[in-house]
Amino acid sequence: MKPKGVATARGTLFVIVGPSGVGKDTLIDGARAALGQSHWFRFVRRVITRPADSGGEEHIAISEADFDAALAEGRFFHHWRAHGLGYGVPADVVEDLAAGVNVVLNGSRAEVAALREKYRRTVTIQVTASRTAVEARLRARGREDEAQIAKRLDRLSATGLVEGALELRNEGPVADGVAALVDLIAGSCDLCATAQGLDMDFAMGAVCLAHRDNPVAARLLAGSTRVAVSFEGAEVVADLGWTSDSNLVGRDALALSSAAMEKLGVANGDCLRIARSPTPQSREVLQRKIRGGTLSAPEITGFVDDLVNGRFSPPEVAGFLVTASTNLALDEIIALTKARASHARRQRWAADVVVDKHSMGGIPGNRITPIVIPIVAAHGLTMPKTSSRAITSAAGTADMMEVMARVDLGPEEFRKVVEATGGAICWNGRLTHSPVDDVMNAINRPLGLSSALLDVSSILSKKLAAGSSHVLIDLPLGPQAKTRTEEEAAHLKSLFESVGEGVGLSVRVNIADGSRPIGRGVGPLLEVIDVLDVLRSDPDAPQDLAEKAVDYAAQILEWAGGVEAGQGAARARALIASGAALAKLEEIARHQGAHEYARSPGSFTALVTASEAGRVASADIRTIASVARRAGAPRDKAAGVVVLVQVGAQADKGQPLLRIHASSGQALAAAQEVLAGGAMPFAIVP
Repeated sequence: MKPKGVATARGTLFVIVGPSGVGKDTLIDGARAALGQSHWFRFVRRVITRPADSGGEEHIAISEADFDAALAEGRFFHHWRAHGLGYGVPADVVEDLAAGVNVVLNGSRAEVAALREKYRRTVTIQVTASRTAVEARLRARGREDEAQIAKRLDRLSATGLVEGALELRNEGPVADGVAALVDLIAGSCDLCATAQGLDMDFAMGAVCLAHRDNPVAARLLAGSTRVAVSFEGAEVVADLGWTSDSNLVGRDALALSSAAMEKLGVANGDCLRIARSPTPQSREVLQRKIRGGTLSAPEITGFVDDLVNGRFSPPEVAGFLVTASTNLALDEIIALTKARASHARRQRWAADVVVDKHSMGGIPGNRITPIVIPIVAAHGLTMPKTSSRAITSAAGTADMMEVMARVDLGPEEFRKVVEATGGAICWNGRLTHSPVDDVMNAINRPLGLSSALLDVSSILSKKLAAGSSHVLIDLPLGPQAKTRTEEEAAHLKSLFESVGEGVGLSVRVNIADGSRPIGRGVGPLLEVIDVLDVLRSDPDAPQDLAEKAVDYAAQILEWAGGVEAGQGAARARALIASGAALAKLEEIARHQGAHEYARSPGSFTALVTASEAGRVASADIRTIASVARRAGAPRDKAAGVVVLVQVGAQADKGQPLLRIHASSGQALAAAQEVLAGGAMPFAIVP
């Protein structure tokens, strides 16, 4: 009985050729015994114009007249004449091939080209043997006289290998030859199987169970831990298991967990196609990279596709990340960036110039983005900003903006905001976040790898997906920043700009002071207060934050906004002084979904004071961020710290250096615990 749902399956036509005496018929009989019980294989009985009892292969005997009649009626898929006999292949093999059944045909070398023309998925296997071995077989079977044996041996000497054929050298025991033929057939066809549901679920989700006696599965899937199972265009990657229990799964079936059955939309009896996951070619690409090789752009694209579709196991992904973290050529980073962007939702804008700004982060405060964007948008440029939430800091740009308005916009909502206002400040999770990041981050998180190569690829892929044309990178440099040495900063700057050029982005990198906090507030609401003070031109606004924001806005305006060189800062300050920048931020918030928010930070407070008088020599930015996080930021928008002193200033003994804000006594105590072991936010030098 043919399996259901076979419309998309395609079998392989195996044409077995070889001169008389090489043992071809014996090997085909042995392969039939090994594979013929499966409904996924058909060993064709040829129609031949010779008596049924004439010896040789089992065939369908037919008279010359009946052969000619069958030919006229179209009952042959293929036919030929040789040695005074007519040979025909029944036409119904076409139906079997279309149903995914693999057809094995005892063929003729002279007909291989014609068969390949008729059916593209044709594999030729040529059985060969030495003259000595053939002569011994011919004499042993006793069907030819000496003259006929000599003629066959002469013909053997003149026989070459068919172009593109797989050679099977058959000179040993029959069992070895049969096993070799079965291996060639089973290893050269697609694996199809009948769907069979498993009445159980698994914690890992999709599971595929195969029978150990399935000859094709045993060969094609040997060593695999995952398989790609497909049905009518749908595909699921499943963990592979094996069993000898025919009650769980039949020899010609594959048993699937409920999760896999539901995702594919299959029922018991449907025809499935199964392949190694990843493919042998994709795994070879991965292994070559792990060995230190260089991959082409198409190879990286294929690898990323398999990565996203779950075809690699966690150890394989980890192997790639460990290697790629230190060994990616520039062309590989460019290809990886493009591949990552291709898996994210791409944004396209009407404007030719679309500006973006990205900070490498790690510096408390430093919230210049919500100042720069309204300045640039008020000037008339398009600046759709997608930002992350905090990972190790006390607030990300998205966390800060969420105090004022929605940030979890979908692509169409995001587009409407940008089209209406020229700018946006949204979370990238629903916009430019790539599933590649999900896979890599899940594996990399326990590894803790830090890689400039992978970071640049990830960041610029998001900018590419966001539809940016110009990207300004804020690269803080300092002893506790992500980038700690001038050499690292110069390398990262060159890498960003080179990869940007390779993917079609104009990228500039600013190496900035990363040794101290920027602004006063560290935590979502406290940073909002700083931002609004700057945009309102409040005389008490943190000047370091205002100056850095104006500097970055000026660079963008001169670079992409048509402002003359040296005039960008004046233009930025004018947009702040006129109130246009503040109005633009309020407009952006309104279109994103502005909401009322408490304007006061957490009411549980404590001061951190100087233990001695002296100069504030340096800031411990990690301690400052840690105190803010333990106070509850960024989850608690009202929590955080306020920096009350600048590096380089003089401090008296007992002078407040930091004020902690928390929403509960317990959170305040947790923040103070950070300082209990002697850690201080600032170093005071007498």
